[in-house]
Amino acid sequence: MEDLKTKAAHLKDHVSDYAKTTIDLAKLKATKGASNAAAGAAIGVAAFFLLLFFLIFLFTGVAWWLGNVFNSPALGFLTVAGFFLLLLVLVFALRKKVIVPLIRNAIISKVYETKN
Repeated sequence: MEDLKTKAAHLKDHVSDYAKTTIDLAKLKATKGASNAAAGAAIGVAAFFLLLFFLIFLFTGVAWWLGNVFNSPALGFLTVAGFFLLLLVLVFALRKKVIVPLIRNAIISKVYETKN
């Protein structure tokens, strides 16, 4: 009978160790996921601002060049503004059928991504 009590005590210790280890593993996985998300967000924000400045300078240069081609700086900038208006209309026209599903699928695949 004493042997059974000893085995039960050992089993209790092993179960509690297993539960503690499982909880620690879940915490580590959550920490890893949060740190990956934070790093991805930081890289995304930095890349966004660098891309924004690149595009501002690029399209300012294109507008300036078109202004020289048309012999009217205002016409060059209006041409570039018209291009952006066309892009805006295109984005609004495609937002429900193309853009939203594309973003949604990218987020879902990133959440359920498994690494070997």
